[in-house]
Amino acid sequence: MQPTAIVTGATGGIGGVIVAELTRAGYAVLALGTNADALAALARRTGCRTRALDIRDAQAVMAALVDEQADALIHCAGILGPQIPLHETPADVAENLVAINILGTVNVLRAVVPAMKAADAGTIVLLGSICGTVPGTGPALYSATKAAMHALSANLRVDLRDSHIRVTEILLGRVQTGIHDQLGADEEFYDGYECLTPANVAATILHVLSSPDFVDLSTIEMLPTRQVVGGALFSKG
Repeated sequence: MQPTAIVTGATGGIGGVIVAELTRAGYAVLALGTNADALAALARRTGCRTRALDIRDAQAVMAALVDEQADALIHCAGILGPQIPLHETPADVAENLVAINILGTVNVLRAVVPAMKAADAGTIVLLGSICGTVPGTGPALYSATKAAMHALSANLRVDLRDSHIRVTEILLGRVQTGIHDQLGADEEFYDGYECLTPANVAATILHVLSSPDFVDLSTIEMLPTRQVVGGALFSKG
């Protein structure tokens, strides 16, 4: 039987590559995102199914995903937000970061996990960030949302301990996707640095999925070789 996967944030730099690599590996993929035109283009390139979905909307997420039987959930959706101090973060920015990065994650898990539990099988991959574990490596509130994801992932493993569902969090270092443009600092973040690529991330996810069913790669810290000490230091070259 053909394996199935749900990918959130599928029109982002990492998500789109993951969809392409999963379909190439034989998965039937449901790609989720908010940009209908980009989703249509992704479907033409990869043959995936698509659905435009705002993960902030709990009811819409449940309606869209409750009947999906997925062998894998790859949760890529998230935003970075501006590089500003925590105490200067506008209310609307704060609300959006929390709504997408934390509550959106909960909404997706609430919709997808019950079917996995019924099947007693599945793999959940959450794309986190080193910003969630090391102070000073990213915008303060974004880092707090990724710290929340780190805790969510660890506790989800505990919640699912009596099942055969695997949970992996990948704590990413700097990936060259263009997301840092939200900080207004693309050149500063990429020029002269050998960053990870979305293809590197996709390869790691395929490794997670292809590992034996009894192996759970619970937490992976994935960094460029020259980005060290939890990601706080990154030398050029």
